[in-house]
Amino acid sequence: MIGLLRLIFVFAIVYMVIRFFTRHIFPLLLGTYVNKKMSEMHQNQQANSSSQKKREGEVKIEVKPESNKRYPKDSGEYVDFEEIK
Repeated sequence: MIGLLRLIFVFAIVYMVIRFFTRHIFPLLLGTYVNKKMSEMHQNQQANSSSQKKREGEVKIEVKPESNKRYPKDSGEYVDFEEIK
């Protein structure tokens, strides 16, 4: 009987500790983490926007270079496949 009461008491203490942690400590840790990341993103955005300022009307066109992997027409032979049933 004493073992059962001790088990219930331990479960109650663990429950209260977890409840306290999730209600008070976890939101504080999460809030500070979110605020830290928001300030980092804000600083990165300001750094990127100041370095990429363009004049009004300026246009930049980015083109991929053409691939030089074209094969000549006589590099192989055409094989006509027939469907086998």
